Amino acid sequence: MKFSSYLLIFFIFLFLFQSSNSSNLISQSCKEASKNDPNLKYDFCVESLEDTSSKLQPPPTNLEGLVCMSTQLTKSNASNMVSIISKLLKDKSYDQYVKACLRDCFDLYSDSLSDLDDAVVAFKQKDFDTAAIKLSASLDNSETCEDQFKEKKGETSPLTKENQVYFQLNMICLAFLQMLRQHY
Repeated sequence: MKFSSYLLIFFIFLFLFQSSNSSNLISQSCKEASKNDPNLKYDFCVESLEDTSSKLQPPPTNLEGLVCMSTQLTKSNASNMVSIISKLLKDKSYDQYVKACLRDCFDLYSDSLSDLDDAVVAFKQKDFDTAAIKLSASLDNSETCEDQFKEKKGETSPLTKENQVYFQLNMICLAFLQMLRQHY
């Protein structure tokens, strides 16, 4: 066998080893996080992060990497929410109350993007308290968005499912950050 064949086999083995380690890290971290927080769903945590991790090279190898990856995933979701809400605002079938709520949600998720950027900066500076405050503010935005639709009797949010996904993603970030804080 040629040297290049051995090299190829080595890199395949290394990739599979890293993927396996990352999957185990995700599973164990999600297990611990969901055990400590009843709002966090283990299956959602694992599925979301394994799907994201499989696209990263190299995948996360420690809790710090998971905090970064989950925060980026949450930020991507917030950006997607801004896009979804923009489309819903163009829908003429919604009344003025729903459109006002959607405009508020648009502003809230836009603020979340800024909060998540600030959380990443604070995290990289090892300022875990500020990172937690910014992540919590971002989490609150999804709840505020959902709750405002309930202020009018009989009204339902067109964003319930999306708000729940965002809430879970944000809970993952906060849980991992809390776990990391315990190690420092």
